Amino acid sequence: MLEEPSLALFQRHWKLYRKVVDNNYLFHREAYAQLHRILVEEAVGPFRFLDIACGDARATAGALKGTRVAHYHGIDLSQAALDLPANALAALRCPIKLEQGDFVEALRAWSQPVDVAWIGLSLHHLMTPTKLTLMHKIRSMIGEHGLFLIYEDANPDGEDRAAWLRRHDRQKPSWTALTLEEWESITAHVHAADFPETTSQWHSLGREAGFSQVRQLFVAPSNLFRMYCFRA
Repeated sequence: MLEEPSLALFQRHWKLYRKVVDNNYLFHREAYAQLHRILVEEAVGPFRFLDIACGDARATAGALKGTRVAHYHGIDLSQAALDLPANALAALRCPIKLEQGDFVEALRAWSQPVDVAWIGLSLHHLMTPTKLTLMHKIRSMIGEHGLFLIYEDANPDGEDRAAWLRRHDRQKPSWTALTLEEWESITAHVHAADFPETTSQWHSLGREAGFSQVRQLFVAPSNLFRMYCFRA
């Protein structure tokens, strides 16, 4: 069990995260609708699904409804977050495993085959070489017919990180549900931990990691995030 200060910190951050998601400021609804579409139309089923940095898995569980998911495995650093998703995932009616840990370390030691791997708004916390190493590993895990899907920070070709951050900061007037303190908390996190890749670089990383096909599925209206499908 988390000590009270840690639990209070988690609850405060989680409340802010849910406010951002519920107001669709990061365009989760559109991204997870795309995830559902690809799983229905293209996943070779029944499929084993790996949810990397799964959080409470609420949105993923929704995307998996009506698909041929045969096994769900979620990884997240926060045990408190993993304690939340039981009700959402129960509707999937398939074996479920939740694993607490850093996803980079967990995948480094991974030895089980999966058919579909998914990560949303977490891969961008890694620097480019570490992203590539992780994508190499995922390519080895998904076999010859697997899919790797991501929804991540992405900037247009020719735009550097500083310009991407400036565009992010200009969203403030439209995030009306947040207090100034909440906005500043999010902005501090983004400036410290977000490392976008350009559109061309995401394609290049996919090819270097050994994927035969890279497709862009969705561009957020803010043009800050993009969704890609990497096919084995």
